[in-house]
Amino acid sequence: MVNRSSAQRALSVGDLDFDAAYRGKPMTADSELSLGAVPWDIGGPQPVLVELEESGGFEGHVLDVGCGTGDNAVFLAERGHRVTGVDGSPHAIAQARQRAGEAGADVEFLVGDATRLDDVPHPFDTVLSSALYHCLPEDTRDDHVAALHRVCRPGARMHLFTFGVDLPDSYPMPTHIDQRELRLRLGESWTIDHIEPVRYATSFTPDALREVSTRLLDLAGGDSERARRVDHQVDAAGRIALRMWYVRAVRT
Repeated sequence: MVNRSSAQRALSVGDLDFDAAYRGKPMTADSELSLGAVPWDIGGPQPVLVELEESGGFEGHVLDVGCGTGDNAVFLAERGHRVTGVDGSPHAIAQARQRAGEAGADVEFLVGDATRLDDVPHPFDTVLSSALYHCLPEDTRDDHVAALHRVCRPGARMHLFTFGVDLPDSYPMPTHIDQRELRLRLGESWTIDHIEPVRYATSFTPDALREVSTRLLDLAGGDSERARRVDHQVDAAGRIALRMWYVRAVRT
């Protein structure tokens, strides 16, 4: 059994409606909780992903699971990779297809359940999981890991980015994941060969980040005051860059 913080026990991410976020609507029945602009939609690929691609981190058929509006997938396709993007939000997939068309990028985008990945073409040689894992309800994460294992070739590589509660300078959010959970869940079917902290760019303004994280922590029963005290770090483009774990693993 994986232990969670009291904040995580109080708030179920299964109650969050991510498709609503892509439509600019509140993510919960609490009408005060709205993200405004989707914070992980920065209008281009994640800088850390660009570095991974340039270092040879992607090969063969690439699965971008939880692809959102598709900017990472479009970037990889533009670099010559065969890419399939999957997301549970129909609205996000519609935007992703539009962006790919405007860029002239050949990407297959599918609406699909990340815990099942039914009807997804496979096998894949590389998986990108970019800020998806911590958005999955805890009782679905084993199914998600099993689905990824099923659709990947032996030896396939995974690049996974997730909030980490055990990062010393992590931003206070109610859906953080610790290394122990990652090692327990991935360990039976994936070999983790690297974990390190990285910066992950967002479209948040400082005020919007404090407002959303404070509201989430209030709902979760967590330390919302801490969210008001955290100093923000920005990247070279002036975007707030949150600390995440980067996990590299190989399918057994």
